[in-house]
Amino acid sequence: MRITNPPALRKLAIALDSLLKELRSRENYLKVAIDELKLTHGKLEEMNKMLEEKVRERTKALEQANKLLESLSVTDPLTGLSNRRSLDYELKQEVSRCLRYNTKLSCIMLDIDHFKKVNDTYGHLMGDEVLKMIGRVLKNNLRIHDIPARYGGEEFVILLPETGIKAACKVAEKIRKLIEKNQVEKNGEKVAVTVSCGVAEFVPGKMNNPMELIEAADNALYVAKKKGRNRTEVYTG
Repeated sequence: MRITNPPALRKLAIALDSLLKELRSRENYLKVAIDELKLTHGKLEEMNKMLEEKVRERTKALEQANKLLESLSVTDPLTGLSNRRSLDYELKQEVSRCLRYNTKLSCIMLDIDHFKKVNDTYGHLMGDEVLKMIGRVLKNNLRIHDIPARYGGEEFVILLPETGIKAACKVAEKIRKLIEKNQVEKNGEKVAVTVSCGVAEFVPGKMNNPMELIEAADNALYVAKKKGRNRTEVYTG
């Protein structure tokens, strides 16, 4: 259709111009909206990465904390050796292994001679240093699969897997002599201590439960104390 009316043409031109302006305005609005969405999406991705990193860090920290708690629950804090709880578990495991594979298992129980006198004379801090020294001697002079533990107070226990009574006695004497040679020094004062040792071997059939091995070593320790201390005695049953 051909339009010959000039006023109508002007109105149409104005309407088209207005429509184009509105379309351009909407186009600009859409561009701005798209740019903002892209920016928001980028920020969300960045925030998501940061959150994932924080989750990884916290998970790692939690795992480390759990490992530390687990370690603390089975470790004597003063000496760094296994504690009584850990020893009880390891003893059951080693006795079970001994019975299953028909291997030998021996135990050494050692006690610091006159430890109360050390505490009374030099103080408990010196006593702590003595305990730490014994912990170091045990950790540095046993096989990797041997199990040294602080049993309580001034008593220590060493589990010796795949070890008969004669070899266990040699280990006990070695440890006893090393401790005797090690002096402890604190605040200019030096202290030398000795230990008494009781040695026992697990005897299947004769011993009915794991704790009987500890009791046997304790009985031998009692004999060592009675015979004058600073010596090793063997449980004879």
